[in-house]
Amino acid sequence: MAASSDLKELSLKQAFKKLHDRKSTAINWIIVSASSGEAALVKYGAGLSSFMESFSNNAMQWGLLGVLGVDDSSVKSIRSKLVQIDWCGGGVRKGDIGKMLNKQRPVIQKFAGAIACNIPASSQGDITARKVAYKLFHAQGAHKPTYYDFGDEKVQTSGLSTEDDNVDDDDEDEDFD
Repeated sequence: MAASSDLKELSLKQAFKKLHDRKSTAINWIIVSASSGEAALVKYGAGLSSFMESFSNNAMQWGLLGVLGVDDSSVKSIRSKLVQIDWCGGGVRKGDIGKMLNKQRPVIQKFAGAIACNIPASSQGDITARKVAYKLFHAQGAHKPTYYDFGDEKVQTSGLSTEDDNVDDDDEDEDFD
């Protein structure tokens, strides 16, 4: 499903509630802005590909992605996980980023509540299903899922490796000797 362009259909509260509804296939992500000092719904939809295409290159935005962790072992278990994407488009002035983060992040955190993991991104290539699955898998407790369902894509956890986590490539080259 493509991103919704008619935001009058749902309020932010309604969209957030649908995001948490495991039975809803119409929405598994929302994009929120806090530039006015209050959380405001920008877009919503389903599927990781439409989610990544919906961020603005000229804005600081916050994406909330609902991912299902499915365990197909002896007893089938489905757990909903909320992933927060801290989006800073390439068109945002570098001097404004810190001010925007300090002002807007608390608004989003208060609104979103508990999240499973947080991922910074500034381009569509920063977020892939495998990267998000890797982050979630390593943020989980004892009950690891068999796969993660992103709505339009599934990732088996058995095939995840450290190569899937290249979001923070800058850290790999640091020398702490």
